Order: sequence, then structure tokens, then C-alpha cells
Amino acid sequence: MLETRDKVALKIKTVLLFVLAICSGLLLGSSSSNPKELVRPNVLFVVFDDLNDWEGCMFGHPQSITPNIDRLAAKGVLFSNAHSVATMCCPSRTSVITGLRPTTTGVYNNTDTPLELYESKRTLNRHFKENGYFVAGAGKILHKFHYGKTDWHEFVGRHRDEGIVGNRENPEKENITQMGGSIAWGPFSSPDSLTFDGRTVDWVKERIARDHEKPFFLACGIYRPHIPWFVPKKYFDQHPLQGVMLPLVKENDLDDVPLSGKNVAYSTSNFGDGDDLHNTDGNYEHEAIKKKDLWHEAVQAYLASVSYADAQFGRLLDALENSKYADNTIIVLWSDHGWQLGQKEHWRKATLWEEVTRVPLIIYDPKNIAKGNCGQAVSLLDIYPTLIELCGLPQIGELEGESLLPQLIDPKTKRTSPAISSLTPNFHSIRDDRFRYISYGNGEEELYDHETDPNEWINIAHDENYQEVKQRLKIFVPTNARKPVKGIYNKRNQDK
Repeated sequence: MLETRDKVALKIKTVLLFVLAICSGLLLGSSSSNPKELVRPNVLFVVFDDLNDWEGCMFGHPQSITPNIDRLAAKGVLFSNAHSVATMCCPSRTSVITGLRPTTTGVYNNTDTPLELYESKRTLNRHFKENGYFVAGAGKILHKFHYGKTDWHEFVGRHRDEGIVGNRENPEKENITQMGGSIAWGPFSSPDSLTFDGRTVDWVKERIARDHEKPFFLACGIYRPHIPWFVPKKYFDQHPLQGVMLPLVKENDLDDVPLSGKNVAYSTSNFGDGDDLHNTDGNYEHEAIKKKDLWHEAVQAYLASVSYADAQFGRLLDALENSKYADNTIIVLWSDHGWQLGQKEHWRKATLWEEVTRVPLIIYDPKNIAKGNCGQAVSLLDIYPTLIELCGLPQIGELEGESLLPQLIDPKTKRTSPAISSLTPNFHSIRDDRFRYISYGNGEEELYDHETDPNEWINIAHDENYQEVKQRLKIFVPTNARKPVKGIYNKRNQDK
């Protein structure tokens, strides 16, 4: 009996994976210290802060200017349906660096403390370091710029050079617009070279230019577009205020959202305030921005910050492409989570909707001829096991992600598991290639069909026609989640 085309294709992919694994093993047999003879791939690991899908290649906003992220997407594999495991800086970065879910670690928000976890688990950078890589990094890789000194050969977090514009500074105070809390924006005249991210990129560029006797793992944490949106004026000029388009919103969008969802939307402290889940009075930030007619200015400032962040990445990408390591360096680009700019009356991260969980994820492997878009739902949790396979490192059994190697060989390869995002031990989102299901652990729920409702405006959780879909996704809601791990981070205003 003739085999079906799908079965033949599956066999071919399996053989390719087997051959690739064998080749990786053979390559790792080399122990030469000569840089020209090194065969293990290098890794450039780039993470942005609060970068949502407002890139040209992600089509999140029609006026985004991101030529450098877009050119990486054009030559690698863009995972256009990638989602963060958690929706704040600390837990998202913790999950990527440990390969573990918040429900396993107890790190859900910025006030939960992961320091003991970093010491007890084999972090991604430590795994590379202990397997013969030169491991160095700069900028914000982990929350609060934390880094374990023994886990890196070199690392610089906060640049304190004289004359550098700090990540939360604007030297031209008269240009600052300040909203309640930490939301602020404004241009300044200092050049990119004197900015925090500019200095971070310069530091990593210098490491790329060195003669390396070992394969390298270089991490670059670009802080923007994290608030405050302070960037050089030329990036504001790229987005003239009079032409700025607001994100698409629906009046009374929260009417069909359950109370727990409304509490999330009304949060203005990223759950650093215990009263967040009891706020039923509305989002004062959203109302203030509308009342003061600042919505267009805020969107302009975010767009400017995205363009600035892209430009810094472009300088880094140019440095690698012009180096002798261009043909043997894997690039992984990702963001810790997205950001809402008025959708569902929310102006921050820390929600379980598309604008926050969906993030750019691009993987470029110069040895891989495949490129294009993978629309399967994937998770940032998948980065760690993917790099282990691409670089031929020893496997780690407790990792909870799933390697993306099959999708790197063929972006159309199907996945069976959805992407899971967690906000608290009880609040979870399940996202597959078409639907998003949100459970609040108390019977309240949301369901959205992205085929007909890409903006998540219509909650169909109680529509009889979608009960089978809901039950299918419900199976993936985490159970027996670990309680939050509190410690020295458990203070207010931890949005660093």
C-alpha cells in the first residue's frame, strides 16, 4: 500500500533531524583551540524589554519602522505566533534562563524573588559556560540587572560611565511628559552613542571583534522600549505626531470580560500592589490619557522607542555580519513580553491578552537553509532546548520547553502543544494556532477566535458552538501551581 504524502514527509524530516544530530556530535569532537578550526556555533542572544508585535515583520502597527529586525526575520525563521511564558520582566526572563514555568518556580511577577532559583538550577548561560563556551553579556538580561558572577566570564549590567544618558533619564527635563506612575516620555538631543543601550551594544560589539579561542555565547539586553520612553529626538521625528495612528480599539470592549479580567485591565502596578485584584473602579491611567488628549503622544513615544531599539540592534547585527564569525553564529532575538497602549483600557504589561503575550521571536542559523514564517503557537520556554540541540550541548531532562528544531528545518511543521502564559497561580492563557483561552481559576473565562476576531473583541467562552474548542484547550490549564516565592524583590515599584 502506498504511503501518504504526509507520512513520507514525516519520514524525510525524521531522517534530516537524525543526520543533523549525528553531525552535531561529530563537530563537537573537535577540541582545537584555533579560532579558524572551531566548528561549534557561536550564539548571539538578544533580548528587548517590553517590545510587543509593533515590528514590520509582525504587522502589529502599520507605522512601525524596524528595518533591522525585519532583515533578520527575512533571513531566518520568524515565529510570528510566539508567546511569553509570563507577562512581566522578572518571571519571563526567569523562565527563559531556567527553562522552567512560573507554575514550577513560583516566580509570577516582578515582586517574586528568583535568586535562589538561579543558584540551584542550571541556567542557560551557565550551561554554555560549563560546556566550553566563552560567555559574556551586557544590559538587562535578568530583572533588576541581576547576574551571577560565576555564571559569566564577563558581564556589565548598569552602565555608569560619565556622560551616558541612563536608562531612566532624560537630560532635557523641559521635554518630559509625565503621567501617573512611571509612564513618561520625551525626546532629547544626545546621540545614540551616549545612550544606555548604545553603550550596551558597543560593549557587545567589542566582544564580537575579538579573536576567540572558544565558541562564544554573547548576550545583549536592549532596554527600550521599556518605560520611560526617553530616546533621541530623531526617532520621534520619524513618527510625526499629526500622522500617528492609534491602535484599533472597541468601545466598551470590557463589557463581555469577566470581573477578574477587568481587575487585570485596571491594574496600574503590574500586580506589585495587593489591591490590584480588587479594583473595580476603572483604569485611572487610561482615563487620564484620554482626558489630557495624550493618547497620540504616547503612541508616538512608543513607536519612537521601538525604532530606537531597532537601530541599536542594527548596529549589533552589522558588527556580526562584518565579522569573521558571521557564518558560524546563531542569532536568537526575542522580547520578554509585549505592552498594551490603550487596548482594553490598559497601558501596561501584566495581562493575558494578545498584545502582551505575543512577542517577536526570530532564530537565524547560518547552517540552516530554511527561512520564512512559522505560524504555529510556540513559547519562549522553547529557546533553551532549541539552543541545546543547535549547539550540541548535553540535554537537561527537567526543561519544560520543546525544541524548535523541527520548525527551523521546515517552518510549516505542526506542533501539538499550545503556548501557555501565566500571570498568577490561577490566571492562565492557552494559545494555539487559532484560539486563545483564558482561565481565572474561579469559573470565569474568556475564549477568542483569532481567525474571525484578531483583536480579541468578542468573548465566545459561553457560545455553544465553541464548547468543544474550550474543553480541548482547558486540558492544558496548569494544575497544582506553586505558590509565589517571595523575598527581597517583594517590595513595591519593582518595575526595573
